[in-house]
Amino acid sequence: MEGLTILLIFFGASCSILTCSVAVDTLSPTELIEDGDTIVSSGGMYELGFFSPGNSRNRYLGVRYKKVSNGTVVWIANRDTPLNTTSGILKLNSNGILQIVSDGNTNTTIWSSSSVNIINPVAQRLDDGNLVIREGSRNIWQSFDYPGNTYLRGMKLGKDLITGIDRQWISWKNFDDTSPGEYVVSMDMNGFPQIFQKWGSVLHTRFGPWNGVRFSGMPSLNQNPTSENEFVVNEEEIYYKIVVDSSVVSRMYLSPEGDVRPLNWVNHTQRWRTNLASVPTDSCSLYGVCGPYGTCNIRNFPICSCMEGFEPKRPEEWGAGAWFSGCVPRTPLDCVNGNEDGFRSVSGVKLQGTRSSWYDFSMNLDECETECLKNCSCTAYANLDIRNGGSGCLLWFDEIMDIREYNETQYLHIRLAQSELTRLTLAMHARIKKKRSYMKRQDSLCDRPKEDIDLPSFSLSTIAKSTSNFSIANKLGQGGFGPVYKGVLEDGREIAVKQLSKSSRQGLDEFKNEVRLVTYLRNMQCIGYSQLNRMYSALESWC
Repeated sequence: MEGLTILLIFFGASCSILTCSVAVDTLSPTELIEDGDTIVSSGGMYELGFFSPGNSRNRYLGVRYKKVSNGTVVWIANRDTPLNTTSGILKLNSNGILQIVSDGNTNTTIWSSSSVNIINPVAQRLDDGNLVIREGSRNIWQSFDYPGNTYLRGMKLGKDLITGIDRQWISWKNFDDTSPGEYVVSMDMNGFPQIFQKWGSVLHTRFGPWNGVRFSGMPSLNQNPTSENEFVVNEEEIYYKIVVDSSVVSRMYLSPEGDVRPLNWVNHTQRWRTNLASVPTDSCSLYGVCGPYGTCNIRNFPICSCMEGFEPKRPEEWGAGAWFSGCVPRTPLDCVNGNEDGFRSVSGVKLQGTRSSWYDFSMNLDECETECLKNCSCTAYANLDIRNGGSGCLLWFDEIMDIREYNETQYLHIRLAQSELTRLTLAMHARIKKKRSYMKRQDSLCDRPKEDIDLPSFSLSTIAKSTSNFSIANKLGQGGFGPVYKGVLEDGREIAVKQLSKSSRQGLDEFKNEVRLVTYLRNMQCIGYSQLNRMYSALESWC
């Protein structure tokens, strides 16, 4: 402030028009920001000024962290039109338009905010990272409507249906070049709104449709205790927003390689840490990798398989690991001939894309099924919202595409021919019968008395032979009794042999206690078998 006071003394009234630095978080039409000066938010979290990213020599006006991760960029105004000198100036004209000019002499406009026409405008650097132009207490323009590669707390991703503003995340070309890169995350407005990530014009990744709690392609999204998620669909706007605890410094970052990284700042390590709500990036995250009616599971090999009731469209391609042709119904639908199809319920999956869909917030699931059966083109249905037992209706009218297996509780009801549903039910009965037969054999073992179990005895020569005379190659480990060896009897049974060490203080009583413990664990296993048996009985009666 001392330098500012001296400046006012020398220039007098002329300095009320142009001032060389701004010491507060606002900018008025009588002030300007030169390269080297900054506006800092009231809480000191962010600063606005000119800078050069990475190894670039170009100059950009943008917002950076100041209090934490000093210098990390979160927004850039002139990302397409960088300055190649340090003579840039930011000013606010009397009509409320922010402008970057190349220098004070040529006054060539490099970038400007959208046109407004207000009286007494003020630009302000807020402590949430937003740069706003306001008239009184009303915000007329904000940088949050024009995000770059970073999403901050309180930003919206989606479209304002009144103004037409479409808020998207766009990656940088690289760490030195802030111009638009190859990856864009945006809200797709066809059918039920959903978030897409595109690589150029190619659909790269889907987050999955919103189910009232999270996106079905991000099962960990609701596991972050410091944030809440909003997904709003109404006549004025459609958007997704994260509401984060103000005590947590967080950002969502879209890298030049297309990785979406939710990050939290950790003070004690002075580093950014990826939080739980990550977007999966693996072979199954690629859009439609398993083709129509195919399902992807990253834990399987191969990762693609056909959904139950479907088979590979081109088996020879599937055998070669090319799955894009997908699958077809094992039994064609017969709706057009007046026969009634049915539905198979599937859970644990990311729901398919919603571009060819219809939705209604007021219908229940029974009404949703009826509506789907009315239209032979309807391929599946589900609840819109999984909360409180489920509500709303979402119908699909295209091939089921981009299904991924997850630990997800929402049910998807897939249309199948009645004959195929009957075949699947009979196959289920056969599997249950086989499982119950196995459980019955286990129960017969569990029914044997355990307290006074008749332990078989073996001669020393038999034990020595089974362990290759207690060979070191057969040694499994060392216990309280002494070494333990693996043995194989003549009939092929594998045994574990404990050899009592001379230095051990344990004897016959301790050995009996260990046998009792093993017996107890066996009983616990039998309890598990009994519970499984009851479960299979219930499942069989349900089928």
